[in-house]
Amino acid sequence: MRDLRAREARVRQGELAGVLDGAQASAAEVAECVHRLENLRAALDETARRRALALAAGDARIARITQLEQFAARLRREHDAALGELARAEARHHGQLAEVDAARHRLARARADRELIERHFERWRAERARLAERREE
Repeated sequence: MRDLRAREARVRQGELAGVLDGAQASAAEVAECVHRLENLRAALDETARRRALALAAGDARIARITQLEQFAARLRREHDAALGELARAEARHHGQLAEVDAARHRLARARADRELIERHFERWRAERARLAERREE
């Protein structure tokens, strides 16, 4: 019985390690999405600045303004898509964190069960030793 509980504790510890790896991967995915969003926002700001400079210079051709507007529209679509991807990545990460908490709980439970069995057998051995001493007397 002790071996079974000890093995279960080792299995639960391995499960926790696997789930933690998944949580780290999902955290990296969230960070990557945030970085992509920051880059897209910077590109949008730069495009708006270029458009404003072209209009302020007074020599803005319609083709150039149209090109900048089309580029900004494409960046806005990419930005919206990246926002959706970030929301999905955060949801996956929160799911992973819930799995980590559940795995930690299972590991704690397995360790507690193992400790309970060990204490039981220790009391049993002590009782057997006391009975053996009484028989010898």
